[in-house]
Amino acid sequence: MATAAFVVGRQPVRRTVAAFLVFCTFVLSWFAPGNRISRAALAGIAIGSVILTVELAFNSKPRFLSRERLRFYPGRRSPVGSLRIIGHIFVEVLIGGAACLILLQTRHPNSTAVGMLRLAAGVAMIYAVAALAFELIRLGLWAMGMSAPLLHRTPIAARSVGEFWGQRWNLVISAWLRQYFYLPLARRRRPGLGIMCAFLVSGALHGWPMMVAVSSAAGCTTLAFFLLQGVFVLAEQRLQIHTWPDYLARAWTLTALLLPSPLYIDPGLRLFNL
Repeated sequence: MATAAFVVGRQPVRRTVAAFLVFCTFVLSWFAPGNRISRAALAGIAIGSVILTVELAFNSKPRFLSRERLRFYPGRRSPVGSLRIIGHIFVEVLIGGAACLILLQTRHPNSTAVGMLRLAAGVAMIYAVAALAFELIRLGLWAMGMSAPLLHRTPIAARSVGEFWGQRWNLVISAWLRQYFYLPLARRRRPGLGIMCAFLVSGALHGWPMMVAVSSAAGCTTLAFFLLQGVFVLAEQRLQIHTWPDYLARAWTLTALLLPSPLYIDPGLRLFNL
């Protein structure tokens, strides 16, 4: 009991220190010199500090990963595991390289078809960059004898926008958002507000690097994209999309994801001067 009281007593101090460190990281990323890529990378570190400090400040041991957690396998590093990761890295490099070539050739689209091709290449580019970063982290964890949590779970199979973001895309971050922003409000019978709060936080975390590295407008459009996704999730709950035929549900999901995607894709392409 005494130990528990001591831990509880330290929580305000831990939270104050965590908030101060996060504030310093954001200030540093805002005023740091350098090119767009280096500034975006520093802003990404600031975002990571938010996730880690929230977890450490509010929990004595991590909870949000649930099943998608790090697993330690000391002495069990199979060469097959590293070859699989390297294979994934090779595939992501190919996808990103092909998308980059298309984007370089379509800087000034002169038709709707070319514009759609550029949009598809932009989606592929953003996906490849995110997946490549994760695979590199995964390779480093493998070298330390750890298994990384699953990042995506067949996103193309989603039947709704809510299923895409909540169950199939970036499972680690979606679990974190659910734990700290959706559930507290849902338990107070405000699930809709919880959904919008989670997407607001997600949009702010994604928009900060764009605001720091590209422009304030780029950060705002990125935020707008995620807020729209939250609106779509609320709309499909009213529309009872779970009762729709598969082809209609999948058509809705793809439309809701791709139609506003330039709000997010264009700032990303400007970040890489594409």
